Amino acid sequence: MLFTYPIAATADNWVSTTLLELLKNAVEYLQNAQEPDGFQESVPEEYQAEFARGTKFPDLYAAFVDQCRLLNDQQRDLVLKALAGQNGFPGLFAANTPCPNITVTLQAVNQATRSLFEYAFGKLSDLKTPGSVDTVRARYHQLVHSHIASGCCPFCGLEILEAPDPDLVDPDLDHYLAISKYPFAGANLRNLTAMGTTCNRSYKGAKDILLNELNQKVDCIDPYGDQLITISLAGTVLLPGGGQGPAWVLSFDPDALSQNWRRIFKLETRLQANVLEKQYQTWLESCVKYAQKNGIDISLKEGAIEAVRKFRDTCEYETFPAIARLKTNFFELVEAELNDPQDGDRMHNFVAAVQAA
Repeated sequence: MLFTYPIAATADNWVSTTLLELLKNAVEYLQNAQEPDGFQESVPEEYQAEFARGTKFPDLYAAFVDQCRLLNDQQRDLVLKALAGQNGFPGLFAANTPCPNITVTLQAVNQATRSLFEYAFGKLSDLKTPGSVDTVRARYHQLVHSHIASGCCPFCGLEILEAPDPDLVDPDLDHYLAISKYPFAGANLRNLTAMGTTCNRSYKGAKDILLNELNQKVDCIDPYGDQLITISLAGTVLLPGGGQGPAWVLSFDPDALSQNWRRIFKLETRLQANVLEKQYQTWLESCVKYAQKNGIDISLKEGAIEAVRKFRDTCEYETFPAIARLKTNFFELVEAELNDPQDGDRMHNFVAAVQAA
């Protein structure tokens, strides 16, 4: 993650926690050969009025109970383990912590669970925490928007998330753990992330964020944690020769923790094709214009070094965080080569040629 989500945005998580408690109690009742109570009488009094607005909740809850009624004790234990494991945040992001699913072993129960939580997820845009004037989703959106200073998608740093405004469309709210495979986390705000449309619909989709390309569980970035990923162009050769453009090298720190995130969101390819290869010449042209505007003579190498250094210091103020980092790092490399005793003249000629063009 280039930056993370505020844990405060998950505070109004009562829809998920209430449903999980009801399902857990129902399965445990069945384990003890007892009949679970109906949906509405099982809901805590403080939330009954809100849940009553979701007219499909009773039938979807009953469908889940009916499916669990058909199971034996061992199978119901699997349901309880899936319920707990799929909501074991943040521990489930560790490679050695199982996150059980029942998509294959108990397909009917998994589908009943998915139907219930897909409906609950949709109702986040309708239900309100008692005492609040905003819906759960609207409040979540407000807290996330106020926290993310750039207003950009944390997964790519390249796409603006719409502001909370009644005339605008809310950004996609992605299931970090896919609801098809981990339905018990389907309405858990801890598992929901406001995400750019391109990241969500073109790259993430229903991919399993917990598994690598070999279907092995790996360490996963917690979007609500404090782990940030830094990007570097260290190792990039700006002037490889033969008329070729820069030989880009993108590195990420920490590397292992970010591998699955980068793979799913195709981050290296997107940053290289959409930012570096597309924009580096424009960056150089802007640097030259900056020098001209500020009376810096880049026909002299010392002037080119001064212009690059001063222009580099402005790059961190780019709106898009990913571009800000790559642009700053690019000019750090240019400055380093200008100062290099062996390659300095070559880089200076390259920069001067931009001015001539």
